[in-house]
Amino acid sequence: MTLSLNCKDAGDPVCTHTMYGDTEEELLENAKKHGIEVHGYTEESFKEEMAKNLEDFRKLIKTA
Repeated sequence: MTLSLNCKDAGDPVCTHTMYGDTEEELLENAKKHGIEVHGYTEESFKEEMAKNLEDFRKLIKTA
């Protein structure tokens, strides 16, 4: 089962990139890579974002 999370669903009004992973951990790692490469997050700022909003992001994860 593949998990997915769309950046637009997660709050970015224009980015339609979708991240995938076979586990939640893999999906969030791919989301972190995308956030750093495209949206200017740092390792630390992404960690802080996840600490504050992890449950909200979990609600947005879809199974494919």
